[in-house]
Amino acid sequence: MKKMAAGIIGGTHGMGRWLAGLLREQGFAVRVAGRETKTTAADLADRCDVVVVAVPIAATADVIREVGPKVKKGRLLMDLTSLKAEPVALMLAHSEADVVGCHPLFGPSVNEPAGHPIVLCRGRGDDGHVLMKDVFGKAGYPVLETTPEAHDKMMSIIQALNHFNTIALGMAVAEAGIPFSELQPFSTPMFKTKMEMVQKVFTETPGLYADILAGNPRTKKIMASYARVVRKIRALMDAGDAAGLKKMMEDTAKTLF
Repeated sequence: MKKMAAGIIGGTHGMGRWLAGLLREQGFAVRVAGRETKTTAADLADRCDVVVVAVPIAATADVIREVGPKVKKGRLLMDLTSLKAEPVALMLAHSEADVVGCHPLFGPSVNEPAGHPIVLCRGRGDDGHVLMKDVFGKAGYPVLETTPEAHDKMMSIIQALNHFNTIALGMAVAEAGIPFSELQPFSTPMFKTKMEMVQKVFTETPGLYADILAGNPRTKKIMASYARVVRKIRALMDAGDAAGLKKMMEDTAKTLF
């Protein structure tokens, strides 16, 4: 039986490379295209049964517009970004193929599937959706099925709000004017953990986190909520009202947990 051909646009690095490895393990004939490969995105779109767009968020829309018309009916077009509403809508608009939105909720260094879910958003067709659900299921990854809109709502908290908070912490610490090397000897375990995340966000792939905040359509709403909460806390602290803050935290705990 002929191997199913999978093409990963952006498959030379990051999550694209992770997916390329997984598909090879499951018997796919995998080809990748990147900035330094002779194989182009158009080559993959013309020839492959499964075409995956795994480029940075900022480039995803343009790549989908370029390759979508080349991925014909009966094949699968899938994206691998951390936002889903816009990519899925673009894939549906620019291709007649089956469409699936995919977001692994982990980074490319993960090699143990247990506890690392993958989100799938059905766009068009059953065959492509079932195919990818089986691929991830056989590898042991839990699969979460949802809509693009529901996914982005969750990510506005899990990613946008979370990363915003980390970025704000890092910038506030920097504005305090005390180098981290001087803070380190005094650091508590919790502060060290938080600063490890600050270092990761600011020094490894800051563009990724900036794109996540800028690209999620719900970011503006969640940032407005964050600002309201900060104003409430500030007002209590300006008034020296520790009891009021404690009550606010206790009420919040009841809502959350």
